[in-house]
Amino acid sequence: MAVTAKSLAAHTDAEEVFATTLIQISFDHPYLLQAALALSALHLSRISGPEEVQQYSYQAEKYHEAALLDFQATVRDIEPSNFKAVLLFASTLFPHACVASLAVHTDLDHVFDTVVSNLILTRRIRPMVAKFYEQMKESELGRIIPEDVKNIDWQTEEQPPNTELVQLRKFSEVVHHVYPPDIVDAYGYACHILELVFQVAEKSTKPPSDALLKIWIHLISDRYIELLSERQPGSLIIFAHYAVIMHRAAESYWYLEGVAEQILLIADHTIPSEWKSWLQWPKEQIRGGISVPPTPYSGHAT
Repeated sequence: MAVTAKSLAAHTDAEEVFATTLIQISFDHPYLLQAALALSALHLSRISGPEEVQQYSYQAEKYHEAALLDFQATVRDIEPSNFKAVLLFASTLFPHACVASLAVHTDLDHVFDTVVSNLILTRRIRPMVAKFYEQMKESELGRIIPEDVKNIDWQTEEQPPNTELVQLRKFSEVVHHVYPPDIVDAYGYACHILELVFQVAEKSTKPPSDALLKIWIHLISDRYIELLSERQPGSLIIFAHYAVIMHRAAESYWYLEGVAEQILLIADHTIPSEWKSWLQWPKEQIRGGISVPPTPYSGHAT
C-alpha cells in the first residue's frame, strides 16, 4: 500500500506524505484506508500477470464501494478534525476513476459514460475542500501540492500570445459562426483554460502534474460538461486536445497510462467525418507523428 501511495506524489518531497501521513491518518478514518486499499489493488492489477488481473480488479471495486459508503455515512461536514482525511480521500478518487474507465471494455458508449461520470465526480471535489485549502497549505499536506499549480490565479492569468494549440485556437474562432452564444461561451472558455494549462506546463522541465490536469476539469463550465455528455462534436474536439496534456503527464503517473488514447479513440469514433480534420494534432501528439512542439515534454509523444 505504501508503494502505491508514494506513486500518487508529483515530486519526491510529497512521497513521504503519501507513504506515511496518508497511511497513519487512514487508521482513524476507515473510508481513507479502504480507498487506499482499492487503489493498491488497482495498481497490482496493472503490474500483475493476466491470471491475477480479474482478482485484483474485483478487490479494488469492493474496497472502493466500501470507501464511498463509509464516507457518505460518516462525513457529515468537513471540519478541522477530518479535513486532512477528506483531502487525502479526495486525492485517491481521480486515480481510481482513471483506471476504472480503462477497465470498462464492453463498448465505447459505456466507456464514454464512465469517463463523463469521472469528470463530474472530480468536479464535485473542489467546492468540498476549498474552504480548508489554506489550512492544507500550512499543514504537512502542503508538501503534496505540485509546483506547477502553486501561486496561480486562474481567473486573472492572461492568455498566451502564442500557443502550440494553434488548431484549437482556430477551432475556437470558427465556432463563433456555427453555434449559438451559450455553446460559443462554453467552448471558448474551455479552450481558454486549456491554453493556460498548456502555458503553465510549458514553463516546467517536468511532465505536468495530475493537479494541473484537474484544474481544467474543475474550471470548465457546467454547460461544457452537458455538451460533452451529449457527445457534441465540438466538445469532443476540445476534449481530444485536453488528452494531449494527459498523455504527457502519463510519464509520471501509472494510472494515466492509456487514458489519453482512450479519449482520442472515443472522439475519433464519435465525431462525424467532416469534423475529423480537427483531430489531426491530438493524433500526432498521442499516437505519434511529425510535429513541432515547443514544450520541454512535448517531444516524448512523437
